[in-house]
Amino acid sequence: MFEDLLSPPAAMTLESLAARLRDGPLRTMLTLQIRAGTVLAVVETDRQRLEKLVELLQLARMAETQFQHFMVDLQALVDEVNARQQQSPPLQS
Repeated sequence: MFEDLLSPPAAMTLESLAARLRDGPLRTMLTLQIRAGTVLAVVETDRQRLEKLVELLQLARMAETQFQHFMVDLQALVDEVNARQQQSPPLQS
């Protein structure tokens, strides 16, 4: 399951920008926040607490990886748009 979420997604486009952020790192960070808020409510022993903290650490790492993929793809999109702009002739008034 984690491997599927960590694999690089399809190439980013201007149209997919918001959805990629929402469905990737932001969704994972929201899950992290929700689970972090419930740790004290659902654990009774130090063993359970440790298991939940390890789970939170895994989610945090997954969010970080997803965000890194997003930033790399965003930079590629910026570079692509910039290259197109440099190639297009200036507009005449």
